Amino acid sequence: MNNADRCSQAPPRAHNVGEEAQEHRPQLSDRLALRPKEAAEALGISERTLRQLLPELPTVRRGNIVLVPVAGLQEWLRDESEAEKGRAEKAVTEILEAVDPRGKD
Repeated sequence: MNNADRCSQAPPRAHNVGEEAQEHRPQLSDRLALRPKEAAEALGISERTLRQLLPELPTVRRGNIVLVPVAGLQEWLRDESEAEKGRAEKAVTEILEAVDPRGKD
């Protein structure tokens, strides 16, 4: 191999240990449960906010380990979404009735 060939070849890429771990990390859909930090990331909220929500969330605790089951988290989110929708509909109805009391029977 001559000097020109050596210069034209890209240098070997540095191996990043964190990158390797990320490549082998199971996808959320493959996981049964998440640690609080992972659950926070999945919800798009801070870990601090998630920890404030922990009493409401389904969890499994063993010693210092806290796990949030993925299926339970999905169900909790669905339930909260439905509850929020119901609260919003009730608020709209109350506002409309306050603006136009004739609509109320």
